[in-house]
Amino acid sequence: MFFGQSSLETLLALEATKKELNQRIAWLKAQNALAQKEYFELKGLYPNENK
Repeated sequence: MFFGQSSLETLLALEATKKELNQRIAWLKAQNALAQKEYFELKGLYPNENK
């Protein structure tokens, strides 16, 4: 193996961080979808106020 222990630890830490960030992105996308749905439902209740 051409990499030292420090390089391996850095790689593993970065991979763990990437996994956590991807999970956070998925959660935020789901929250955004719920917020958009609620927004459009509320906007539909009051269609004449935005004109």
